[in-house]
Amino acid sequence: MTPPTRAEQKEASRRAILEAARARFLELGYEHATIRDIARAAGVSSGSVLAHFGDKRGLLLACFLDNIARAQARIWATLDERAPLLEQLTHCARVLYTAYAEQPTLSRVMFQETLWPRPQDPPDDQLAPFLERVAALFRAAKQRGELTRLPGDGFLAAQGFFALYLSGLIGGLGGHFGEHASAEANAAAWVAPVRALASLQLTGLGARAPDEPGDGDVHSDSCEK
Repeated sequence: MTPPTRAEQKEASRRAILEAARARFLELGYEHATIRDIARAAGVSSGSVLAHFGDKRGLLLACFLDNIARAQARIWATLDERAPLLEQLTHCARVLYTAYAEQPTLSRVMFQETLWPRPQDPPDDQLAPFLERVAALFRAAKQRGELTRLPGDGFLAAQGFFALYLSGLIGGLGGHFGEHASAEANAAAWVAPVRALASLQLTGLGARAPDEPGDGDVHSDSCEK
């Protein structure tokens, strides 16, 4: 069997540290977990943790970005490409909200720390690709005849939806939609007002009623009035 390369060993060490950090943050809370605790749980030295992530805050942000990357992978793996646009947007928000709602206390800390990034923090290289994929959903809906207009090649619409998503996330993490029995139930409560607002957004883009023919006599059942 071929021994792992240096790059593979480095990545394995990084993954072990991330998993250990996530577990210790959940068990002890972010404030009480230490680099030494995390290093011991990961089976590495404290110096190795610092070499990978810089400090505890950098490690927290890396955990956050890793969580979001996993959630985004679930979005695109389970998205129904034939569904109406409103259902697709709702799906995107619900999957992300569920990821946050699974560990709400830690999620609040993670989200708060991302609002004011430092120069040395790991870059968030996930947002732009995510917005582009959401924009592609808008473009596809326009092509299907669900929308009559779409300025900015869909990117402005994607940014508008993301603003709605953030409002729901802030409200959900802030407890404004109540506390429910499961992460899925919490996510459903968070997504409900966002879905309603997204429906209004689509109306502003000329969303067609279910029985209204679109270009080429394409019928859409995508949007609720």
